[in-house]
Amino acid sequence: MGVQGKRLAVGIVLLGVAVFGACGCSSVSYNSSPSAPGLAVVQVRDLGTIPTNPDILGRDGGYSTVFQGNSVWVYGDTFLAQPNAQNFGLISDSWSYTPDLNAQQGLTDFKEPTDAVGAPTMILPLTATELAFNEAHNGDNCLQPCGARWALWPASIVVDPGTNQALIFYQLISAQPGDFNFKGVGSSVATWQSLTSQPQRPVLNPPIVPAHPDLMFTSQEVAFGSAAMIAGGMLYVYGCDNPGNGFDKGCRLGRVAPAQVQNRSAWTYYAGNGNWSARDTDAISVFTGDSILSVAWNSFLHDYVAVYSAQFSQNVMVRTSPNPEGPWSDEIVAFVAKAPESGNVYDAHAHPEYDVNGGQTFFVTYSRATGAFSSEVRLVSVAIQAASQP
Repeated sequence: MGVQGKRLAVGIVLLGVAVFGACGCSSVSYNSSPSAPGLAVVQVRDLGTIPTNPDILGRDGGYSTVFQGNSVWVYGDTFLAQPNAQNFGLISDSWSYTPDLNAQQGLTDFKEPTDAVGAPTMILPLTATELAFNEAHNGDNCLQPCGARWALWPASIVVDPGTNQALIFYQLISAQPGDFNFKGVGSSVATWQSLTSQPQRPVLNPPIVPAHPDLMFTSQEVAFGSAAMIAGGMLYVYGCDNPGNGFDKGCRLGRVAPAQVQNRSAWTYYAGNGNWSARDTDAISVFTGDSILSVAWNSFLHDYVAVYSAQFSQNVMVRTSPNPEGPWSDEIVAFVAKAPESGNVYDAHAHPEYDVNGGQTFFVTYSRATGAFSSEVRLVSVAIQAASQP
């Protein structure tokens, strides 16, 4: 199928935020033998929901980063209580931001750009052709099949310290009516200069994906963006799924200079045993995670920490490594998420801009169904100690 995850929320399908596909080029193969993680969880506190526009019934994802003095959050498919100014009850992405950079008692003061009727706006812009298609297949007099649409699902967001521009990874989706009736067309990364402007999708010449010149990777290749971070001046990007096997959540790793992120020939991929290859087909799985996750340096532990949801579970997992490529430790359960009204919780990941004492306490969100047609993103604080401490 080539699309990375399926997110269920409340009887309706909240499919969004980088449901990324990965190539079937290699079987799961780890960098080295797993070991015990370098942390132990000592306290977990539920801090409630991330505030949203009251017209939002549900959305998921919520990758974030500090951009222009605010913590900026990007979400996937967003269901609206009332149609927006273009008469859509569903938009494929949305966003919010807050100057509140202290999450210890929960988060407040979120702002959400809205349109002429007060509905939330999308963060990633559709092209004129994509928007015209969506409008033609929407509403009472729509073209058949009614409900067909192009969707842009944002993934991880990171800021290039050299240019101070934000980079938003995303996937282009072709969706048809019906549950799970969608396919990934390819993936890419947009650049964003300012909160007052829209991100810009690239234009590649010649195109890698015919008729879609913005896409850097095809639907049969790793859609890098499940997690992203800057380390040592390089951008490290994980892609954690396999279109040939939906249960394979092995995370492949690419890296590139941030200024060259839209130049695919500048990328290299971790091929194991300390080797980086110019061929994405050489990428190995460095650990098993999930479609959405976070990987970030934790200065309290002096290790990288990965956070993600366990499949078909309420468990939120964590593992550690001294390097982005590994060796990664075994996973342990960081905490058990609050039970949803239906299905499982999903898309757990951390928000390192809120770390306390270098990550001795870090903050995690996840999505859960709250009713027949609603969902929420919840915030949890996780206090840890180094595993060697008594």
